[in-house]
Amino acid sequence: MSLPNEIATAMESLDQLPSALLATILTKLDVSSICSVASTCTVFKACAHHILSFIPSFHLLETAPSMELLRPLLRPNHWMKSMKVNCGRLDDSAIQILLQPSLQELCMLNCADFSGKLLSEIGGRCKDLRSLCLGSVAEKRGRAIHISDLEELLSGCTHLEVRII
Repeated sequence: MSLPNEIATAMESLDQLPSALLATILTKLDVSSICSVASTCTVFKACAHHILSFIPSFHLLETAPSMELLRPLLRPNHWMKSMKVNCGRLDDSAIQILLQPSLQELCMLNCADFSGKLLSEIGGRCKDLRSLCLGSVAEKRGRAIHISDLEELLSGCTHLEVRII
């Protein structure tokens, strides 16, 4: 059997496995590993999408994910309480995907491509936020943080106990 035929057979075999079994296996992995597995085939991508729709925490600090990776995997998740992300390859276009209303802890590192809009959006979307850590927001030339962005953050997130900006 040639290599392409072996790969096709393996893919068909994955389709034969019960989705509950695949989901059980994937729940044992960390978020970074789930994202890696999701990029290998459509079966794992669908399973990862399902798993990530109800996990309570999304921690991906080891690598900087792209929008192409995050968009299909991060859907609305009412159970997500904690998100920690390396934003080195993201910008303001990722705000919609990253900011889940149920978040209580948010840590976004390497946010140089984000503008001050990030602060106002956090205040508008994450009302239950208790801990916030943002690194390097608006450090790139042409990006700015306005006082109104900071005011919206503070007025929207009234439960904040920890702020590291």
